[in-house]
Amino acid sequence: MLTIKPTENKDILAKCGVDNATVLMCIEDGVEKGYIGFNQNGYVLDVVGFEVYYAGKELKGESYIIADTLVKALGSYALNHSCFYIECSKKELFEILKIFSFEENDNKLTINLQQLFKVCKN
Repeated sequence: MLTIKPTENKDILAKCGVDNATVLMCIEDGVEKGYIGFNQNGYVLDVVGFEVYYAGKELKGESYIIADTLVKALGSYALNHSCFYIECSKKELFEILKIFSFEENDNKLTINLQQLFKVCKN
């Protein structure tokens, strides 16, 4: 079972490149599978790091599930902290975030949380 929890791993925080990042780590059976790092700026979460370990160039199978789980966990965090958007200005993360419907605007990617979490029409 995948577990998402905050980490204060200094190596991962250094990879994010900012002093005050929050990092959510994905763990399965005690093995770290990947992370997503971010900062909160008002009503926006800014993604500053994202990595799925052992994923290779394409996300498929387990690596896609891990990435999707991390993005959804970030969205849940955003909702619980009164945020409306997630954005990213780190170009090296654009490719992976575009998979999850982030859209490019003004040299950054953004997603409205309503796009991330679709409302069920039952």
